[in-house]
Amino acid sequence: MRRILYYIMGFFLCSMLDTANLYAQNSALKFDSEKWNFGKIAEDGGKVEHTFTFTNTSSKPVVIIDVTTSCGCTTPSYSRKPIMSGQKGEIVVSIDPMNRPGHFSKVASVLTSASEQVINLSIEGTIEPRVKTIEEQYPFDIGEGVRLSSNFHAFAYIGRGENLEQTIGWINTSKSDVKINFIEEQGSGHFRLEYPKVLPAGERGELKLVYSVPAASDKYGTMSDVYAIEVNGKKSKTSFSTHSIAVDKFDSANDDISAPIAELSKKFIKFGDLKYGRKASDTSVTLANNGEKDLIIRAVEWQGEALECSLKAGDKIRKGHKVTLNLTLDTSKCDYGVWVDRIKIITNDPAHPMQTMRITAIIVD
Repeated sequence: MRRILYYIMGFFLCSMLDTANLYAQNSALKFDSEKWNFGKIAEDGGKVEHTFTFTNTSSKPVVIIDVTTSCGCTTPSYSRKPIMSGQKGEIVVSIDPMNRPGHFSKVASVLTSASEQVINLSIEGTIEPRVKTIEEQYPFDIGEGVRLSSNFHAFAYIGRGENLEQTIGWINTSKSDVKINFIEEQGSGHFRLEYPKVLPAGERGELKLVYSVPAASDKYGTMSDVYAIEVNGKKSKTSFSTHSIAVDKFDSANDDISAPIAELSKKFIKFGDLKYGRKASDTSVTLANNGEKDLIIRAVEWQGEALECSLKAGDKIRKGHKVTLNLTLDTSKCDYGVWVDRIKIITNDPAHPMQTMRITAIIVD
C-alpha cells in the first residue's frame, strides 16, 4: 500500500515538474501585453500597426521561428536574430482595413525555439466604412451614363409554387432621361424582369428579378435567363443574366428521417489521357439511397455533347439500394487538351436536392 502511495506521489510530482518546466518554456518571452484593441479605424486610412514588446526572461537565447496570422489582411514583422537572456524585442502586427468594414478580431501565433507551444497575440477593432464612389457602387457601365450594381444574379433553389425575388440597383449619372430595354436572348419561361422604361436623369432605382415555378410545373434543374440591353436604342456591350435551380417544394415540418438520402460514392472522375477519336467508359460511381423513402431522379444535366450518363430523369432508387452510373466519353466530340464537364443530379432529397460530379480528361493524339 505504501509503495502504491509513493508511486502516486511520484507521479503527481513528475507531472507538477513537467507543468512547471512547460510553463517556464512558454514564459521564455514575456510580453508587456498579448492583446491590443485599435478602436475605430478608417477603412481608407491606410494600414495600421501595433508593436508587441517582450523580454526574454529565460537563461538561454531564444529565436522566433515563425509568426502566422489568421487572415491574409494581417501581416507580422519580426527579427530572426537570437534574443539573448534579458534582452528586449518586438513583433509588429499590421492590418490593412481596405474593403474590410466592420468589427475584426485576429490572432498572430508566435512559435519560438523555447517551446513547441505557440504564444497567441490578438488584435481587434472596428473598421468604419468609407464612402464608396459611384463606380464602386455601380461597377457595370451599360452606356449613356447608366450603370448597374451587378449584371448577374444567382438565385438559390426554388420549389413548386414558390417565388424568389431580388433587386439590382441602377443609376443614371447623365443629365438626360435615358430609355432602357432588356431583350431576352435565352429564357427559362419562369423568370420575370421588371424595370422602368425610362430612367430619369440623376436618379437611382432598382430592377426587380422574379423566378416563379407553378405548383403543377414539371420543370426541374437549372433555369438560365440571359438578356441583351438596349440603352437609347443602342445595344450595350454589357448583358444581363441570372439563374436558379428548380426542385421539389420541401415541407420542413415533414423533412424527417423518413426522407430519401442521396449519396454519391465519388465527386470527381478522372479519365486521364485519352486518344482523340476513341470512346471511354467509367462505372466506378454509385448513387445510393440511404433514406427511408424512394429516391426519385428529377433531372440529370451536363453541358457538352461528348458525355453521356446512364442515369435519367424519372429513375427511382429504393431505400437501401444503389445504382451504378455508366459514364461514356466520346473524345471525337472534344477539343485537344484538357476537357472538363460537370454532371448535376437533381433529386427529391430535401437535405441535398442537387449532387454534383466533376469529370476531367486530357485529349491527346
